[in-house]
Amino acid sequence: MKKCRRIVKKLSRLLLVQITEVLEEEIAREKVWVRKWLVRRSTHGGSALLLKELYAGDPAKYRACLRKSPEMFDTLHDMIVIAIQRSDNLMRDAIPSRIKLEVTLSFLATGNSYRNQQQLFRVSKAAISKFIPEVCDSITSNWEII
Repeated sequence: MKKCRRIVKKLSRLLLVQITEVLEEEIAREKVWVRKWLVRRSTHGGSALLLKELYAGDPAKYRACLRKSPEMFDTLHDMIVIAIQRSDNLMRDAIPSRIKLEVTLSFLATGNSYRNQQQLFRVSKAAISKFIPEVCDSITSNWEII
C-alpha cells in the first residue's frame, strides 16, 4: 500500500511539472488575446510617435490634437491616473493610462470613430468602448479641480 502511494505521488509530481512546462511555453510564445499589430502600440502607435513628438517639439500642434496643452494634459493625467490605470495580467499587458487619456481626448476633440482611433493608437475598439466612458467619468468627478 505504501509503495502504491509513493508511486502515485511521484507520478503526480511528474505530471504537475509537465503541465507547468506546457503552460509556461504557451505564455512565453505570445500573449494569446492580443493581435500582433496591437501589441506594437508602444513603438508604432500614435501616442508613441506623433503625440510624443508634438508634446516635446510643438506644443501648439499638440494642443490642436487633444485640445489640451502638454502641461494641462499632465495635470489632468495626474488627477485621474489612479482611477483609470489597470494591472497587467498573464494574457495581456494593460493599456497605459496615458494612452487611455490621449485616445479619449482625441475622440472628444475630433469625433473620429472608434475604428479610426483603433488604427491611430493601436488599441482595440472593444477596449476603447470600455475605457472612454470610464475616463470621462474620472474627468467629470474631478471637474471642480480642473
